[in-house]
Amino acid sequence: MFKCQGILTLLGAVLLLSLSSSHVAGQDTKPAKKVSGVLISKTNDSITVHVDKEEEPAKYTIDEKNKKQAAALKTVYDGGRVQLTYKTEGDDRHLVMIKRQVLQQSGTLTGTVVKVHNDFWVEVKLKSGLYEGFAPNVRNNKDKAFMDRLKALQAGDSVTVQFTTDSERHRIVAFKKK
Repeated sequence: MFKCQGILTLLGAVLLLSLSSSHVAGQDTKPAKKVSGVLISKTNDSITVHVDKEEEPAKYTIDEKNKKQAAALKTVYDGGRVQLTYKTEGDDRHLVMIKRQVLQQSGTLTGTVVKVHNDFWVEVKLKSGLYEGFAPNVRNNKDKAFMDRLKALQAGDSVTVQFTTDSERHRIVAFKKK
């Protein structure tokens, strides 16, 4: 009987020690979260993504030593739609995985302008609530009148965009401000 109590006491102590050591070491036991949105920008140590259903873009820190993550980041571009997995530590969001997300290869979409970024691409909140980015195609990029119309778009403008998708992002074939 004493031997059984000793084993139970030892098991209890091991369990308590393992629980307290993971808490003391600050290990994050929260599960990773998956979200989608439009990549606004990326730097060497972070990315900014306007996540669907969030009002403001959020910053995600990058693990610069993670080669798999670095390779994945080479395949995503500003204005492109992405799907990512992240973990939180306090208020900080740490990128775990990112990949390009193309929901539609071509077509026509209508939504509200969120912002024109870098006088080059426009972020639009679609009627479905998702965010999309659209950049001029090669021909439109050289058309001064087209680019002036694109740069003149303001937050809140309603637009319909006809687009195709290439290896980087959605490209505007034509757009109409309502």
